Amino acid sequence: MSKDSKLSEFVAHPNRSLWKLAIPMTLGLFVNSIYILVDTYFIGNIPNIGTSAISALGYVMPFYFIVMGITFGLSSGTTTIIAQYIGMGDRHKANETAHNSLFIAFFMSIINFLFIFFLGKEALMLQGMEPEVLELAIQYFYVMAYGSIFMIFGIFLRAILVGEGESILPMAALGIGTVLNIIFDPFFIDAWGIAGAAYATIVSQIIVLLIFIYFFLIKKTTYINLIFQKIDFNFSIWKKIFNVGFPSSLSMLIMSLGLFFMNSILATNHDAHVAAYSLATRIENFIILTLIAISTSQVTIIGMFYGARRFDLIKPMVRYTTFWSMLLAGLFSLMAFFFIDDIAPLFFSKNSNNSVDLLALESAISYFKIMIIAFPFIALTMVSTRSIQAIGQAWPMTFIAIMRVLLIQCGLSYLYVIYLGETDIKWVWRAVAISCVVAGIIAYLVRLYFLRDKYFVKGI
Repeated sequence: MSKDSKLSEFVAHPNRSLWKLAIPMTLGLFVNSIYILVDTYFIGNIPNIGTSAISALGYVMPFYFIVMGITFGLSSGTTTIIAQYIGMGDRHKANETAHNSLFIAFFMSIINFLFIFFLGKEALMLQGMEPEVLELAIQYFYVMAYGSIFMIFGIFLRAILVGEGESILPMAALGIGTVLNIIFDPFFIDAWGIAGAAYATIVSQIIVLLIFIYFFLIKKTTYINLIFQKIDFNFSIWKKIFNVGFPSSLSMLIMSLGLFFMNSILATNHDAHVAAYSLATRIENFIILTLIAISTSQVTIIGMFYGARRFDLIKPMVRYTTFWSMLLAGLFSLMAFFFIDDIAPLFFSKNSNNSVDLLALESAISYFKIMIIAFPFIALTMVSTRSIQAIGQAWPMTFIAIMRVLLIQCGLSYLYVIYLGETDIKWVWRAVAISCVVAGIIAYLVRLYFLRDKYFVKGI
């Protein structure tokens, strides 16, 4: 298939095209998720400090998610706008969007550096962790924070590739980076402790970035042409990217704030529950990676349909994506339910007599026993919000995130633990599950509203 026939291929075979994008992306995310779990395994089994180290990861994650969340949000705007321009047949504008998105990545990197330099430690200390855990968190935090510039540019380059309908190269690059990360992990952790895990991640991300640069600038096999000397700042494109991507970034920021508040609430009970939540979210990300791939792939396809004014193809694509996402989510949640008792112990110290380790383990297992009902609704939320983002409507994603994370999840958790003094951590996990179910239903209703036939009369 020639580069200029991408749209015609998607129009002729939309369902097949979805899987052509989603399967390689799933494989790439699968490999990356394996790295995350392996990374957690090595950190959790650091002698004498394993559970404290996992707790430290949990405390760092809100700030990591802020940076990565804003990056993913704005890069998703890049994906959407590029896909729409390709659907319109405007390759020049697609190229211009790609270039300007990298300028955005540059300014994001500067802002991130300044924040970490002046406020990083103070922000980290707000969560009220134990001194031992704080020291470990600081070690990991600064390496990841200063090295995140490579991740930021890598994420934007990947978004450009996804926007043009390319899936093999992002998968291959991510796979190579992940394998190297796994190889580096034991040696770096042995040398530098928990900071070594961060160094391993940063080095692997540098390699991923170099792979993307090679194919864009040297081999030049991509649909998008990156020729910086011919591209000027175009703030109208910046506006388009921000209009679509900023609400998504804000949604991720809200989730990061929610994680910050959840850590603070859990810490009032025991740091072991923070470790449990940290581990649970990492395993959870592994479970939903296929859902992420499917919902992201549909953004490219729907964006192209929208740009080409083939509105008749959008709703069938969304229904097809919804069916498979919810089905797979149900299957994966059942697997987690039945196998979590065997999986979770792998990530804690082998000293089974350690009461903290046992408490964290029990807490993590109980999370998945309760969350089994929530995963299909997580799939429904992801597909619904991403489908309307693909047509340029991203703000509903933000409002749903506020409702799910801050009002229901954090609100109910605060009510149970702080206000009522409930010590059974299962009540917090129930709050998380309830928030996912309610968000899924609301996201579906919002999708029905924005995908009405009369909504498409104006096009882009």
